[in-house]
Amino acid sequence: MMAAKVLYDQYPEYIGEKEHKEVRKTIQKKSYALNRRMYITLAIILLSTSLFILQGYAKITSMRLEITSLENEATELEKLKQDLSGTLEGLKNTTLISEQAKNSLGMIYPEEGQIEYITINDSVSNDSYQVTFQDKVRNVIGIFASLY
Repeated sequence: MMAAKVLYDQYPEYIGEKEHKEVRKTIQKKSYALNRRMYITLAIILLSTSLFILQGYAKITSMRLEITSLENEATELEKLKQDLSGTLEGLKNTTLISEQAKNSLGMIYPEEGQIEYITINDSVSNDSYQVTFQDKVRNVIGIFASLY
């Protein structure tokens, strides 16, 4: 066949009509096989490229979902932080603390007779503060009075 092709290419006038058709069919078959391989190769390249692109989009989508879930978690944590800071401010409120102390524990502010003022001299002297019996009795009565 190779000889026929060479003869056909170089001397087309010496080949008969029958050989001419056979050579043409052979060339067409080879051309068809070549085209077929080319189309299959092109299809494989397009398919693999499409798969890589789809894989990239899948990665992007999964990252977006992860970002969305992290943003939702961040907003929930921010709300929790605000709730806890509000609760902390309520706990630090001295008015509320004093009301709870009065109502729950029965505590009251000291009266005038219960307050003792102590003066301290800057210089150390032999005269020390002496608690009298009356002061001790007043303190004990004040403690019992605050309980009821």
